[in-house]
Amino acid sequence: MESNIHNYMEVLVEKRFFELDFHQVYSQDQITDMTCISLNQLPTLYIRYSLDMLAATSQKKLMQYNEMVAAAVENAEKMVANDRRVRNDDFEDIVVYTPKDRFELEDEEIPFSGKINLE
Repeated sequence: MESNIHNYMEVLVEKRFFELDFHQVYSQDQITDMTCISLNQLPTLYIRYSLDMLAATSQKKLMQYNEMVAAAVENAEKMVANDRRVRNDDFEDIVVYTPKDRFELEDEEIPFSGKINLE
């Protein structure tokens, strides 16, 4: 497989971390945890070249992707800040965070089901 194929959401998550100066606030382990948590909340969007992605995507869709990333990063930051692995209290008050802004997938983004409808 081509080595330059990557998930575009990784680019957006990393950009958001830099905007929020996470490298000044969190350790590398915490940033890694937040990256995984964030990406697990987002759809995968594999691309080869970022420039092609930007040229072929509407401004509205790019804004929507940025909103999705902002919500996912916010949720991930809350989870890391409330990390039960480092708390010394009981597990009764564990908070489960859910993505706050889920967007509907457009037709071209719906995963392939394996069935082809030729009608």
